[in-house]
Amino acid sequence: MKQISKPLIVFLVCILVMALSMWFASLVQTGFGAVSVHTGYFEVPDGRIAYKLYVPKEASPSRPGPAVLIMHGYQNDKETSAAYGIELARRGIVALSIDEFGHGNTSIGMRGHGYTNRKISNLNNTISGPERFLTMMNFSTLEFFNPDISTGIKDSSMGGKDAYRFLQGLDFVDPERIGITGHSMGTWSSWTVGAAFPEHRAIVLQCGELLVPEYYDAAHIKFNNVLLIQARYDEFDYFRDYQRNVAGLEKTPLRYRDFMGQDSPVAWNRTYGSFADGSARRMELLQNNHRLATHDGRALTAAMYWLTGALGVQTSLADSSHIYMIKEMLVLTAMLAALASLLPALLLLTRLRFFAPLAGRPEREARKLLPPKSRRRTALISILLSGLTFPFLCQLGHGLLPVPEDIFRMTIGNGFITWLSFLMIIALAMLLYWYKRGEGKRMGVTLCDLGLADKERPASLSWSLIGKSALAAFILTGMMYLLVCISAVLFQLDFRFIWPFFRPFTGERLGQFFVYLPFYAAFFTVNAGVKLYGQMGLPEKKSPAGTQLAWWGYSVFIMLGGVFLIVLLEYIPFFLGLGPGADLLFSPLFGGPFMSVMILLIPQFAVFFFLSTYFYRRTGRIYVGSFVVAILASWVLTGGSAVF
Repeated sequence: MKQISKPLIVFLVCILVMALSMWFASLVQTGFGAVSVHTGYFEVPDGRIAYKLYVPKEASPSRPGPAVLIMHGYQNDKETSAAYGIELARRGIVALSIDEFGHGNTSIGMRGHGYTNRKISNLNNTISGPERFLTMMNFSTLEFFNPDISTGIKDSSMGGKDAYRFLQGLDFVDPERIGITGHSMGTWSSWTVGAAFPEHRAIVLQCGELLVPEYYDAAHIKFNNVLLIQARYDEFDYFRDYQRNVAGLEKTPLRYRDFMGQDSPVAWNRTYGSFADGSARRMELLQNNHRLATHDGRALTAAMYWLTGALGVQTSLADSSHIYMIKEMLVLTAMLAALASLLPALLLLTRLRFFAPLAGRPEREARKLLPPKSRRRTALISILLSGLTFPFLCQLGHGLLPVPEDIFRMTIGNGFITWLSFLMIIALAMLLYWYKRGEGKRMGVTLCDLGLADKERPASLSWSLIGKSALAAFILTGMMYLLVCISAVLFQLDFRFIWPFFRPFTGERLGQFFVYLPFYAAFFTVNAGVKLYGQMGLPEKKSPAGTQLAWWGYSVFIMLGGVFLIVLLEYIPFFLGLGPGADLLFSPLFGGPFMSVMILLIPQFAVFFFLSTYFYRRTGRIYVGSFVVAILASWVLTGGSAVF
């Protein structure tokens, strides 16, 4: 009985922590009752656009309030904009956050943007490649540009124009007091919406590209009261005016003359012009990077100052009064509690007779462990191989790998599976040689020693064991999926920390999940299973907790050491004032999205390897842990990233 009660108590505590955290997070996002929050869709000719609407209680048909349209960046969704939605609504401003084309629950793919064969940064050259590559290379080509540049672009607002009309039509919104804000990809959407609706009152660009007046009819298209929030360590060259560093850009004509409307260099963090006539301009400098700008406290303070001023909002709240990070920390706590619940859930599952064969522990003689010298050599090869191939293979798969684009529709996902599949093939070839002809054969290593078989039949795979392990993995992750769906219905929140992690699937995204799952399953079975826990396995420590921590730390070092190496190569030169390392060492083509995504990849996979280490220790085989982590990783990818 004790064998069941202890894991059951731990499981219930995890669920309770998750539920309480999500409940309190929902109170924060509703301003503790001062704001009503709604999610839904509005129909457009090519599909439907998903939104999240924050409505202050004081906004009503009898007293329409000001409003702001919020648009997220590439690989994000409407919930990534929650900081702006929460803080604007607290100040009496209606906030509409949308899923742009290809993101979140919006049914229109990124191809709805359209493309040309020219790239703004070099109009003298034409570009070619798969449609997804051309679309991504044309994010900064906007539909209101001169026809010789923009022909072929369909909707560079990525659904933003339809959202602005929807916002204007709400009877509790004052259609003459609407502002626009966007981050990264959403800044190009913001420019497009601003050009289409000249009555807008303000634009806040969160890490945006500035427009060259020669590209469009600058004499007739006006943008009112524009704030540019600039990250000093922006990984994307087009948000640095194609320069290596942000420092000094305030002295360039594009900044002080074309954007700020001044005759000489300007100062950061100073307002020029007037809200009254729409000429107000400001550049706010953040000591931060591109991806973190959406939740930077200084950025939110500047945006609240700008939007309340431009929209004529009277509020008792200071611009620096923020609660958005409380919500993020609570949702993070809920996500970690839900992941932690998988650990006792496995123990409960193996108490059932059907899954009892999964219970066990690693059993391997000391003489069959790799000698320290061989382990160090194998670790070094693994780290260098993963790190040095990361920028190139990810970027190749992201845009240029010739895959069927109607099947492999996750743009950044194509980059990851290209890199991971390469690492898996190399690891598999080296493992087979080591096992059949090399050091593994000389040590007498069996499939059981590698975590692939039972000790009763150490040289044979058990398909029953593999099948039950896969079923257990789907049951465990299915339980977590149920928790996510319940949270989405009850609290209008999913499991994340700022960026999309675990969210309910649309039908299309569920189909993509099964397309990408085999690639993740192969990688985690070979590289983060057989190779990590089998070939490179460590001896046990004196205590179970010591073993878990030692093996986990070792797993993180081996599997993420290469990515961490690239982090150092990217950011040390940046912090020294030389510019981003990828741009300096390779070219800007290999910087950008896969550099900025590393701040998500490292903690995400570190948590996954904690799970897989625990599952390996509790089952003695690599299957359950590899399958669970593969499902979670594929879920993160296909549930939240961009669809072409």
